[in-house]
Amino acid sequence: MARPAPDPVFVLRGSIDAVNSVRFYSPSNGSQEYLLSGCVSGEVRIWNLSSRRSEVTLNGHHGKGILELQLLKKDKILSHGRDNQILVWDVTEGRKDIVSSIDTASFSLCKCAVLSHDDRKCLIAVAGLEKSEVRVHDLESKKVIHRLIPPTEHKSFGMPMCLKFIDSKQLVSGYEDGSIVVWNLETNKIGTEKKLHSEPVMCLDYSITSKKGVSGSAEDKLVSWVIKKDDLETCCEVRLTNPGLSDVCIRQDDKIVTTAGWDNRIRLFGFKKMKPLAILSYHTDSVHCLDSSQPVQHMQYQHLLAAGSKDKHISLWSVYETNR
Repeated sequence: MARPAPDPVFVLRGSIDAVNSVRFYSPSNGSQEYLLSGCVSGEVRIWNLSSRRSEVTLNGHHGKGILELQLLKKDKILSHGRDNQILVWDVTEGRKDIVSSIDTASFSLCKCAVLSHDDRKCLIAVAGLEKSEVRVHDLESKKVIHRLIPPTEHKSFGMPMCLKFIDSKQLVSGYEDGSIVVWNLETNKIGTEKKLHSEPVMCLDYSITSKKGVSGSAEDKLVSWVIKKDDLETCCEVRLTNPGLSDVCIRQDDKIVTTAGWDNRIRLFGFKKMKPLAILSYHTDSVHCLDSSQPVQHMQYQHLLAAGSKDKHISLWSVYETNR
C-alpha cells in the first residue's frame, strides 16, 4: 500500500501578496540557510529558515510585481520586476543596497534567465520589444549583446513566455504558440525548434548533466525532451489531471521533477522516466513558483522543496531524500 503524501515540514506566513518567486540562499559564510521570496506587490523578503521568520525586506520595484529572483556571486541578489527593471542587491552584513540596474524596456510577464560565470561575466536574457524577440544583456556593461528574432520567413511564435540558459552558447525559449526554441548565441539564429504544446509554454527547466529538458504549459501535459542536432526529440509525455502549470523544477541530483499547478497542487515525478511519485496538497490557491535546495550538512533536512502560492503562503517540504 502506498504511503500517504507528506505534510509540509513548515510554512512561512507573512507575505503581503501572492508569492511569484522563491529561491534558496546560502550566504558565503555558511552560517545559516535562507529563502528569498518575491511577491505581486514588489516586495522581496529574506527568510531565516532556522527561525522561520522574515529578517530583511527589500523594496525597489515601486510596488510592481516580482517576476524572478536569482543569486549572483558574492552574496548578491538579482530581482526582476514588472516595472521593467532588473536590480542587483548587495545584502552582505545587513545591507540593502542596489548596486546595479538594467532597464529592460519590456512589459512582458516572461521571467528573466540568468547565467553567471563569475563576478565579471553575467548574462541576463529577457523578452524583447518585438513580438517574438529575446534580448541578452551583459550585466557589467548593461549592453544588449544578443538580439534573437525569428526570421521573417518563419512563422511567428508569439511572445516568449519562459527562458533558460543551457550554457553561454545556447538559450532555450518557450513561446506563446507552444513552441520550444533553442537559440544559438554564437550566430543569433535558431538552432532547432518544435511545437511540443498546443497552449502557451508557461515553464521549462533543463538539466546540463542529463542533457534533458522538461516543459509545461496551459494544457494538461508535461513533456520531457532532448536536443538533437537538427531536432527536439520528445522523451515522454505525462497527462495531468487538471490543466495549467506555472513552474517546473528539476532537482539538483536529477532524480525528481516538481511541478506547480494552477489546481493548487504540487506534483512530483521521477525525472528518468517521468513516473508520477506524489501529489502534495496544502495551498488553497494556484501554486506559482518552486525551488529545491542544495544539500546542507548542518541543516535538519538535506533536501527541501519550497513552493510559493497565490494564497500568500510558502510551503516547505522534505521529500525523497537522495539516500533512499
